[in-house]
Amino acid sequence: MELLKSDSLKEAQIKLKNETEKLQLKTKLIKSEDACCFVCAQNIYANENVPPFRRSCVDGFAIRAQDSYGANESSPIFFDIVGQLNIDDYSNITLNSQQAVQIQTGSMIPFEANAVVMIEYCETYAKNKMAVYRPVSINENVIQEGEDIHINECLIQKGRRLTPSDIGMLASLGIEEIEVYQPLKIAVLSSGDELKGIHEKITGSYIRDINSYSLASRARQAGLIVKEIKKIRDDEKLIHDAVLEASADCDIVVISGGSSKGNKDYTKRILEEITHCILTHGIAIKPGKPTIISYDHLRETLIVGLPGHPLAAMMMFELIVLNWVNQKMNCLKKYPVFAQISENVSSNQGRETCLFVHLIQKDQGYEAVPIYSKSGSISVLSKADGYTLISRQSEGLKKGETVQVEVLS
Repeated sequence: MELLKSDSLKEAQIKLKNETEKLQLKTKLIKSEDACCFVCAQNIYANENVPPFRRSCVDGFAIRAQDSYGANESSPIFFDIVGQLNIDDYSNITLNSQQAVQIQTGSMIPFEANAVVMIEYCETYAKNKMAVYRPVSINENVIQEGEDIHINECLIQKGRRLTPSDIGMLASLGIEEIEVYQPLKIAVLSSGDELKGIHEKITGSYIRDINSYSLASRARQAGLIVKEIKKIRDDEKLIHDAVLEASADCDIVVISGGSSKGNKDYTKRILEEITHCILTHGIAIKPGKPTIISYDHLRETLIVGLPGHPLAAMMMFELIVLNWVNQKMNCLKKYPVFAQISENVSSNQGRETCLFVHLIQKDQGYEAVPIYSKSGSISVLSKADGYTLISRQSEGLKKGETVQVEVLS
């Protein structure tokens, strides 16, 4: 019997990275207004200052700050009002000593003015005359040119998944188009004679197909385009034809089930026939050991055989497939959460362990509470906030030890 020759998780990831080093993902120009949730394929630099001029951040009067020094409730300082600027007016008013210009929030500030006194601290007592009851300092209530964004500043890094706030920033600079990575296309195949669809009645030893729905949903959440979802019987020809057909039209094909050494486990043989490039068959990790990674150079398609157990399938999809996608797109990794483990946790040496945890916020930080389960479980993913990887050289974790938790999306 052929035994699985396991790689470590890191070794498997490096093998895949090296094998696909020459693969260049396609990019496209799209309208900035349509770019939310796409991954930026270029560094975006500011082409102008924001704001493009000095402006007021309050309603009030633009003055020279030094003219207000010493003002108080019992001894106000008096000013002549020499003009008014609405928010859309260009300022060409010359401002001299003891003169003021009435302005709105967002209005341009006259060149000679260096502060704005809020309208609450002013009182008009005659036509074009006012009193100031509170002094202001230089630049008080003034937003400087380029204070928000300055020209040539790198605003968005390559690999950032664009947010609504990013789109607003692009709009503020008049950037109409942006280069993004084209979303990769994926096919999700589930094999197994025992599988029934979500609408089918369960009888005997049949079970419902979980992986098709969970994997496809996670793929969509990660920005992939799900081109096909198919449930296949344990028939070698049917599986072969389904994988071959999917690989012709997709960048990624995942097939769950059939990756271990059972009598009907055809996946490795099929992938060898199609790709001639099996990178990994077996990863020293729990759950997820019987994972197969292959790459079809002819069609430039990543084909991965995932374990049939739902929890193992989801985690290996995360750690292998999505890790590779994020790497190819230069995606910026989320910051992990550091937490103290709530109890002693044992682990098998020689195999990395993926421990799911629930995070509880404490006064001094986070506590990570282990969630124990078998690889056939699916409910653990809805209960867990994240996971931590226990090293294959470790015998486990001690209560109170600080662990790095990767937060689940």
